[in-house]
Amino acid sequence: MSIKLPFNKKTRMSDLINYRLKILTVDNRTYIGSLLSFDKHLNLVLSDTEETRITKKSWLDMKKRSEASDNKSAVSANNGLLLPENGPAANESQPSVTKRHLGLIILRGEKIISFSVETAPLTDVKTRVATGKGTSRPLKQPVSRLKKLA
Repeated sequence: MSIKLPFNKKTRMSDLINYRLKILTVDNRTYIGSLLSFDKHLNLVLSDTEETRITKKSWLDMKKRSEASDNKSAVSANNGLLLPENGPAANESQPSVTKRHLGLIILRGEKIISFSVETAPLTDVKTRVATGKGTSRPLKQPVSRLKKLA
């Protein structure tokens, strides 16, 4: 069971460790990953990260449609009528989006616009840090006395 953390003005970044965050960057990319660490510059280390972005071709098509709709609405405004017939809602299709799995990444703090919490950690702290059955033993011979390979 995951522990529900109430988010308010006193919530710290350190409380969000191991939470799954959705991060929006300056270049319109969205990253979704688990927060491992951060620093004073808001550089983030994310694990199991997935990047989502709009393709360049789709971005240019949206820009052309936007410019065309601005020209059409200017013509309609000159006639005294604002008709949505050729506006962006009439023939707008969904932009093509590409997703790719990145794994472990470091995201620079100055590129981050905003972030939000997607999900809480999948397991509670005691389960994540549970001690295993492993053992540790010292070496039989100190490393300084081992024979050097020539």
